[in-house]
Amino acid sequence: MKFLSIFLFAIFSSLLLSGQTHNPQLGARAAAMSNAAVTNVDEWAIHHNQAALAYLEKPTAAISYQNRFLLNELSTKAVAFALPTENAGTFGVSLSQFGYTQYNETKAGIAYARQLGKRISAGVRLNYYHIGFQESYYGNTGVLTAEIGMLAKVTDDLTIGAHLYNPSYAKIADYNDERIPVILRIGGGYEFSEKLTANVEVQKDLDNDANVKIGAEYKVVEMLYLRGGLSTNHFENSFGFGLNFGGFSIDLASSYHYILGYSPQASMHYAF
Repeated sequence: MKFLSIFLFAIFSSLLLSGQTHNPQLGARAAAMSNAAVTNVDEWAIHHNQAALAYLEKPTAAISYQNRFLLNELSTKAVAFALPTENAGTFGVSLSQFGYTQYNETKAGIAYARQLGKRISAGVRLNYYHIGFQESYYGNTGVLTAEIGMLAKVTDDLTIGAHLYNPSYAKIADYNDERIPVILRIGGGYEFSEKLTANVEVQKDLDNDANVKIGAEYKVVEMLYLRGGLSTNHFENSFGFGLNFGGFSIDLASSYHYILGYSPQASMHYAF
């Protein structure tokens, strides 16, 4: 029974997650915008584009939980912390875990970002990625990966960003030459007003078609944000909202796949 559970889980993951478990896209703010977040400046930039961490102004701690398709076996838990300094750039650490007792993937990383000028920044991240099976027969394995990102504030309203995950195409297993995917994300964000921001992003890896993502965020009042988005591969729409209480915020979101259903996500952060 355990073998069947692992077998079905592996098939389900490979068909539906398209390698995203290797590079989880976290934070309910981003999730509500269909993860069109390569230009978002917040603590979850440690996963989306480390270069954006350079524009954080306060030390920030955050936690996140995602329940993919309402299945506990496909849940992702994460914590992150970012520490901006006055002259030495921004440092960050994060830890995420996907899966359950029979099978799980853990990603731990450290990041660094720095402004290279008033309008441009760069960031890097080093990760240890681990796959674990409860049954010793299948074994466990781990590998080091890297990420690099760039962010440019072209004008006061327009920002463009690019992020490359796993440029070394790291091998995770000798069998079938299994490797962690190389994932490139390029996007732009435009601030139409103090209340409305829209993002467009294209994500491409070596094994899948390009995924075009569009998201928007609208500030209803100072403490309430409404968000929405859609993505093309696989086609999903998303929605959510955020509540800000000074340095503390709560974000809730969900995406919807027309066959598999809802994937809710919640996150909280505190800016010291």
